[in-house]
Amino acid sequence: MIPHFNSKLEFLQYLSNECIHNIEKIQLKHPQEKGIQKAYASTLNYLAKTEEASGGCHLISVMLHILLSEQGIENELVIGEVEDYEANTQFSHSWVEVDGEIFDPAIMHTLDGNVHPPVYNSVKLTLEPPTMEYGVSENKDALDKDAKRLLDMSVTSYLDAIKDYGYHKNFLWDEILKAGIGIIGYSNLSRLRKKYDSHFRVLKTK
Repeated sequence: MIPHFNSKLEFLQYLSNECIHNIEKIQLKHPQEKGIQKAYASTLNYLAKTEEASGGCHLISVMLHILLSEQGIENELVIGEVEDYEANTQFSHSWVEVDGEIFDPAIMHTLDGNVHPPVYNSVKLTLEPPTMEYGVSENKDALDKDAKRLLDMSVTSYLDAIKDYGYHKNFLWDEILKAGIGIIGYSNLSRLRKKYDSHFRVLKTK
């Protein structure tokens, strides 16, 4: 029985917890499966508990990308168009892929305010049939203005650009490190900035 919720954030926290319990039901066949599980669960928890992160797929995907990469887990930071067959809509979105499989916690709460089950290893964590297709456009022309701009920005440039909105330059880095407590430990920001200045999003198309 689904309990009553007093707010959307309360519902997101409930959904996040239920989905995290389902992660172990999905076999990855990856040598660093536990590291992937921890990074994904930490990212999903951050999204569920941080109201400002809702609709922030570009940040959430970068967070997951870094938490995986800092454990030595190869992954791609991906951007493209997603088609939602249930809502008959298409939108620009960012996610992460490991061995070609989709890891998308940010889909849980999109910019339009809708709530969707997060995707782990290309499987909805509610264990229901898929209703979305990733990378459905022919080229980058289908991307919205923000997504096109991000294609040319490194991860470091993207995270540092928060200063243009009145925050201090370390704000998003600090949020990522906070979400990654127990996963990546102490990290020197100068090292991270240098490393991720060579990391860019990959455009996925048909």
